[in-house]
Amino acid sequence: MARAPVSKTGGWGFETLHPCHGAPLPGRHFSTRLRPTFRKDTVLAFAPIKFLRDVRLEAGRVTWPSRRETGITTIMVIVMAVLVAVFFVLVDQVIGAAIRWAFGTV
Repeated sequence: MARAPVSKTGGWGFETLHPCHGAPLPGRHFSTRLRPTFRKDTVLAFAPIKFLRDVRLEAGRVTWPSRRETGITTIMVIVMAVLVAVFFVLVDQVIGAAIRWAFGTV
């Protein structure tokens, strides 16, 4: 008669895999060097002049709201915040009254 495996893995030879022991990703090779090496033919990953040019180009594409639209939107946000605050105060009072009634502390 066979015994049932005791471990959760069912005796499949499970071995823990710690984060530092993970398998390398496809196309990636891990090096044992501590310091990175730089090749002369490496392209600069960040070009500040190109970045500023792209930022200026994107800023020109933005549709900015008018002063009136900004004012109306601001007022709507304030009104909605007040309405939500009043709603939650009322809900809190109703729930508090129901709990006081349920526990008989009216």
